[in-house]
Amino acid sequence: MNRRAPDQPTAPKQETSLRTVRLFAGASEAAGCDAIEVRLGRDVSAAEVLQVIARVHPELSALLPTCRLVADQTYMAADSIIAPEAELALIPPVSGG
Repeated sequence: MNRRAPDQPTAPKQETSLRTVRLFAGASEAAGCDAIEVRLGRDVSAAEVLQVIARVHPELSALLPTCRLVADQTYMAADSIIAPEAELALIPPVSGG
């Protein structure tokens, strides 16, 4: 049996929180709702958030390569770290005339 000695330090737990991602236009249509929830760890990048969305909500995965993640009303680069309390939105490309 593999047991850890009581005085051995424990690995830090990965903190996660349930986060709401608002959906717009085609993303909302693909998901059939205007918001989804995903569980995210701390210090995740925008690219990691999109990966979690693709895994948890596969109905959005085909659309994600063309979408942008917005945090607190600012478009995020793929390597941008998302603040734990940021309001998140997924914006697909839109066309207009």
